[in-house]
Amino acid sequence: MNSTKYLKKVISLVSVLAFTIIAFGLNPTATMAQDAEKVHTVVDEMPEIIGGLPALYKEIDYPREAVKKNISGRVYLQVIVNTDGKAENPKVIRDIGAGCGEAAAEGITKVDFKPGKQDGKKVKVKYSLPVTFRIDK
Repeated sequence: MNSTKYLKKVISLVSVLAFTIIAFGLNPTATMAQDAEKVHTVVDEMPEIIGGLPALYKEIDYPREAVKKNISGRVYLQVIVNTDGKAENPKVIRDIGAGCGEAAAEGITKVDFKPGKQDGKKVKVKYSLPVTFRIDK
């Protein structure tokens, strides 16, 4: 008789577990895919611009309006560096105006990055950096 009670409990537990998996869509493969799409803010190896900041500055055209108005200063950008080393979704966090923010955002999408890594695997990383605009006289 004890084995019958035990068997009923096991069947009940398995049924509840199966229902939970079906009802809530708990799919181990989907969970792993979500982890791959996760955007990190701090990782073991942060992304790096290939060629450093000089490579970025080569891709940025100082806006004519900013030159005319003698505007210089620092623009702060935030991008997501994907696993291929490309900057996605550039956002200007702090701008100095006269088209400098737009120029910096456009330039950042033209450079390649060494992707960030977590536990030896390439991951997406939210990355922030300052871009300095300076008029040499």
